[in-house]
Amino acid sequence: MHTPKPLEWRTAMGAFALLGLVACGGSTSLDADLAGPDMPIAGDCGPQVAGTRQAFFGDLHVHTSNSFDSYFFNSINGPEEALAFARGEPGGYPGGDDDPNTVVTTDQLDRPLDFVAITDHAEFLGAFKTLCELGGAVPAGTNPACEIVGNGIRGDIRAFVEGRTTPLQVAVQTLLSESPTDRPAWMAQKALIDERNAPCEFTTLHGYEFSSNKRGQMLHRNIIFRGDADQVPDVVFDSVSPFTGVIDTNVNDEWMLFDHLATECGGMPDCRAMTIPHSSNLSDGRFFLARDSASGLPPGRDGVALTVADAELRRRFDRVLEIYQHKGNSECAAGLEGPYLQGEETTCDFELSKNVCTGGPDDPPACAGYCSGDPSRDPAFCSLQFDPTNRVEVCQTAGVDGGSGPHPNCTAPLDYYRNAMVEGMAVRNTLGINPYRQGVIASSDTHNGTPGMVRETDFPGHGGVLDNDPDDQLGSWDCDNSNRALAPEDPADPGNCTNRVFLDRARGFAPGGLAAVWAPENTREAIWDALHRGESFGTSGPRLRIRMQASWTPPPDDICHRLAEGGDSVDSETGAVMGGDLPPPPEGASAPYVTVWAMQDPGGDQPGLPLQALDIVKGFVDAGGQPRVRAFERVAATTEPVVLPAADCSVAPGLHPAQLCVTWQDPAFDADRDAYWYARVREIPSCRWSTQQCVVAGVDCAALQADNGLFADDSGWNGFEGCCRIEGTPGSFTGRNIFATLEERGWVSPVWYEP
Repeated sequence: MHTPKPLEWRTAMGAFALLGLVACGGSTSLDADLAGPDMPIAGDCGPQVAGTRQAFFGDLHVHTSNSFDSYFFNSINGPEEALAFARGEPGGYPGGDDDPNTVVTTDQLDRPLDFVAITDHAEFLGAFKTLCELGGAVPAGTNPACEIVGNGIRGDIRAFVEGRTTPLQVAVQTLLSESPTDRPAWMAQKALIDERNAPCEFTTLHGYEFSSNKRGQMLHRNIIFRGDADQVPDVVFDSVSPFTGVIDTNVNDEWMLFDHLATECGGMPDCRAMTIPHSSNLSDGRFFLARDSASGLPPGRDGVALTVADAELRRRFDRVLEIYQHKGNSECAAGLEGPYLQGEETTCDFELSKNVCTGGPDDPPACAGYCSGDPSRDPAFCSLQFDPTNRVEVCQTAGVDGGSGPHPNCTAPLDYYRNAMVEGMAVRNTLGINPYRQGVIASSDTHNGTPGMVRETDFPGHGGVLDNDPDDQLGSWDCDNSNRALAPEDPADPGNCTNRVFLDRARGFAPGGLAAVWAPENTREAIWDALHRGESFGTSGPRLRIRMQASWTPPPDDICHRLAEGGDSVDSETGAVMGGDLPPPPEGASAPYVTVWAMQDPGGDQPGLPLQALDIVKGFVDAGGQPRVRAFERVAATTEPVVLPAADCSVAPGLHPAQLCVTWQDPAFDADRDAYWYARVREIPSCRWSTQQCVVAGVDCAALQADNGLFADDSGWNGFEGCCRIEGTPGSFTGRNIFATLEERGWVSPVWYEP
């Protein structure tokens, strides 16, 4: 809800650029004249400029009514409706708490996407839609048996947000694990994806999600294929079996997936697949496992030391990681620096789904810089109250068989990208290959079939009827109903509500982000190849553009314009662009020159916000062979003070720039040690989606009732209790307004150095 500015302001900001400070004393600037074009070459979409790319934006994590969970949250949007939404057409949303089948509201993107993949869960893909609608013979919501199942899943909201598997879900898994319904649904989806693909205008990619979720540890990957339907297997591979509900080991889940893809796709002419891990922040220390101190290797297949063959197998398929999505950020997290970071990072407070910082005396030391106890200025995660989902402990052990501990729901430093990537470098020193190395993207993880719906303003949620109302989105009091047999339990009556908790898990969710690539044209092959080589970046929603290169010699004076035009100034002997490898340093070279250019979102219905800072993060192996991380914040930054949004959430852009560009040299480069560098760009602060809802409603948390921590029915704010940081006990409840802001951002894939 920032204040729109006239076109003249946007044009002026587009022409303004900040001088980027160089660590060794030099600088670069944006000149008035653009670099001259190279010789045009032919392309499938018309003439191209040799050596240049375009930025394309998409969503590679999209669930529709073919996903078993989405069907019971929002059955309205199937794959066809999702593809239409991505192209800019309106899409429907249900209303209420128990009718996911009726359109109540519609919405649409302010700008179409360039590419999209439908990634429904492989587990029971299309099963409920097929069975509940009898193959299309009856409408959704009219099958009595399915309504019983749906009401059970929707009704046990606490189990859903805690990631627990209920007896009902175990029964469903057992009954449907061998169901053949996925094959016709997958074949129909493949045909549709090809039919809707429009090269040069709108690219559709074949994909699905492998969703191992045993004991709540998310080992989820989206599988994205390069080719047309006849180059894609006729089966999807899932993580469940008739015994999953009782035998929940996941020790070999990823290896089974990789083996399947190597066999099924490897046996087909022209079949190429990649896997995109996501939600590593919710893996309880399981996604990226630490090295054993004796062998120098992490556990691999069967829980024994990782082999070269399996390290190569993982490296072959895991090409990019989804660093941000609906379930939060997987870059870094406050209090989870571990032995990697040296303490200088101050911006690891962005959209944390799991939180080890509560403002209490037992917090990790780094938490003190984030959670002060003042909800009017603390990051949003500091006010999340639900234990054990939001407030968790650091994993002391990371189990390779589905369990980490001692707390069953914990988190670990290696759940986060920057630490995992440098841990992989330490593995390379022993094994000769970095099994964890990946580029970055972001995506939405929408379960509404609405790809690209990632705005903060009027965020409609991503879970259909689960998070479409204020009390669903922001939180509400909940009983566990253990005494329901004696008397009906009432969350409004603390004396008649066992184990009463404030269930605010959905408030910890985020709108998610966008995947972006630099590619010569908008075709399947060009988009997939850009992802595969790591010429990719991700954003938290805005259509920011970021491009990076590293070189052994100082870049030319016009490097900022070259990057802005999708070009660079390096070749395989002199440097690398994002996702690539630096060649060996030439004689006399001291440290690589890392150049990053970023530009704000030009805006759609509303203008984009300007930029405030560009950071560079370095991972490296130190002289003792230990993996380390350093964050160099504000290597390019605004000179004007950055102010928070006003009380009405309006933002005054001031003189902050539309573009930032910097050439920076690593002050501690060691040519004998592995390293990576990636960049992060941040906008000026704006209101988080949850704050915007509360501001629009005019909520005053001082009006909470002391006896039950609820607003009175006649206040007009009943259901908006999640706008407040609620403290106290029955009879003494008080509330203070949460005013959570965020710095929207983008991340660019690293440049790697492997001597």
